[in-house]
Amino acid sequence: MRYLQITLLILGLLFQSTQTFRLFYTKWLQPKTSVLDKYHEKVEKDIEKTKNIEELLKLYDKAHEQVKEYENNPDNPKILHDERHDKEPYKTEKKIRGAITDWEMHNFLIHKLRFFWICGLFSVIIGFVVYIKIDRWLGIIGFITGFTEMIYWTCPVIFGFFGARFEFERLLNNKLFFSVFTWFFLIISWFILNRFEGKRRRSV
Repeated sequence: MRYLQITLLILGLLFQSTQTFRLFYTKWLQPKTSVLDKYHEKVEKDIEKTKNIEELLKLYDKAHEQVKEYENNPDNPKILHDERHDKEPYKTEKKIRGAITDWEMHNFLIHKLRFFWICGLFSVIIGFVVYIKIDRWLGIIGFITGFTEMIYWTCPVIFGFFGARFEFERLLNNKLFFSVFTWFFLIISWFILNRFEGKRRRSV
């Protein structure tokens, strides 16, 4: 049992340390700008400056209104659907719509991260209780299940620097926070189990 615990701890710390280092790099060291940024169009710069979904919606409302005005004017030439991605006013509307979609995706990932990480935490806590009060092997299953969830959902993000960056930064901050907490929780769990095993051996 002890050798299994040591192996699981080493594997858990290996994966979590690697992920935490990558998140630190993404947060503070990875370049987030390009020499081509100065060539961004006005709508791209406006999207990057937004701080919340309400500001994005204001941009979209304005762009959508311009599309309706364009379509309601019979003097304007008809633009085919396949050509709208690079012709105004559809081009601007599409870019803002894409930024809103990215924001919603990042927000959804934050909710999933928090929910499944907390599920993993409860699994570890239940594992502790089962390990001490009922059966050590069943408790180990609770540890494995819980820490697997916590480690998986704090995996580094590999997208999101473009478009509306605010919600991506919030996702990154959440992952970094829970990743560091998972790392400390692995260490604390090891000391608690070690202490319990020591008491159990002395009482035998």
